[in-house]
Amino acid sequence: MFFPTLGVIATTDVVSVSIHQTIQEALTAMHAHDHRKIVVINQNVYYVLTTQDMIGLKISGIDFNTQLSQVVLKQMAVLNKESNVLNALNLTNEMDESICVCNEDGTLYGLVTNSDIVASVDPQVILESLQIGSVFDKKYGFKSFTPDATMEQILDYMKDSPSDCVIIQEHNTPVGILTSKDVLHFIGDNASHSMKVSTVMSTPIETLESTASISDALSFLRMRNYKRIVVTDENGLIMGIVTQQDLISRTYLRWSQLVHEHMSQFEELTQILQQKNKHLTELATKDALTDIHNRHMFAELFSKELAISKRQKSKLSLAMIDLDYFKRINDAHGHNIGDHVLKNFAHLVHASVREADLFARWGGEEFVLLLRDASCEEAFHVSEKIRMLLEAKTFDEVGQVTCSIGITEVNPDDTLHSAIGRADGALYMAKHEGRNRTVACRIK
Repeated sequence: MFFPTLGVIATTDVVSVSIHQTIQEALTAMHAHDHRKIVVINQNVYYVLTTQDMIGLKISGIDFNTQLSQVVLKQMAVLNKESNVLNALNLTNEMDESICVCNEDGTLYGLVTNSDIVASVDPQVILESLQIGSVFDKKYGFKSFTPDATMEQILDYMKDSPSDCVIIQEHNTPVGILTSKDVLHFIGDNASHSMKVSTVMSTPIETLESTASISDALSFLRMRNYKRIVVTDENGLIMGIVTQQDLISRTYLRWSQLVHEHMSQFEELTQILQQKNKHLTELATKDALTDIHNRHMFAELFSKELAISKRQKSKLSLAMIDLDYFKRINDAHGHNIGDHVLKNFAHLVHASVREADLFARWGGEEFVLLLRDASCEEAFHVSEKIRMLLEAKTFDEVGQVTCSIGITEVNPDDTLHSAIGRADGALYMAKHEGRNRTVACRIK
């Protein structure tokens, strides 16, 4: 099988800005070309600025006249245009991640994504035979809001969500979709955060039936320049959202099976694909910085633990932990030092709780801990142990770091939302009372 060079499959129509230009100039260029991400060039070093980055900058209140050189950006992988797709497979970590393809002198030639790579080497029969409905066994559903929801509520959800879109439903009927493009337009218009999503969303929703092939789905994405597909059943009801990552991941799996059955010359490639599938699973379930569960995975596991607790009539307690004055650490010492503190705190907690307990990063400097077979009193003792261990620890360059903790016992009738609400209320009280303390909220 022929493995083409990256120069053959790369997209050369690339939108870019200089690192000396401003955030606003980057946003204007993204608007003008209807792109969700843009390449930022600093000589022969390349960075990417995405819609999610724009959301974070907007929420943090950064002046959009700030130069990009003052913004923390993700550096892109770079390969020569004469490299083949095997080199590219080793470099990409996410399915929609782009690699910079450069000329001999290091100047930018184009971009290539994982979908470009798979399309160039994968047997077409796989793409045409697998239906998009077959990927739903790995999906966790989709998030929806009502038309009356404010953009502030939705932006707060999207800044920490692995998904870059939400469905807008009224009385369980879909009426629109809010995509990363819509969010970019909203940010660019500098509109009020109290604006209702119904004035920003795209409508009507374009959908595909679950019986469509992966090949049809990829064509659908390319023709409309979409990142995801809203999938319906035979009755037109929404089943969920399938992203390009889901489609490509399924293709990788099937291709790996076929390669195993054929020539030995593909052994190296099979190993790469297996490693990438494992990495994709970790991306979907773990927080990249602290290597503990992410918010999405915690929500999934919480539901399972609650069902077990009901069945066994055992106790379950939830703690919300917030590092005190963490913004001061980032402002005074930089985000690298802040990240160091977060990673060390996660390690401290992980080493202090049982293997059966669930520990996750909720977002920013907030963490959640679900304690199995633990009453509120037992959870209080565990939380105090964590708080005192952190208080006794000294961090290089930062010194002492403390945390505030709010805990509650989980009611059998609870949802994640209600349990988090009580724990968050207790956490608020801990902060209100001076921080560096644990407050328990009992079920009324």
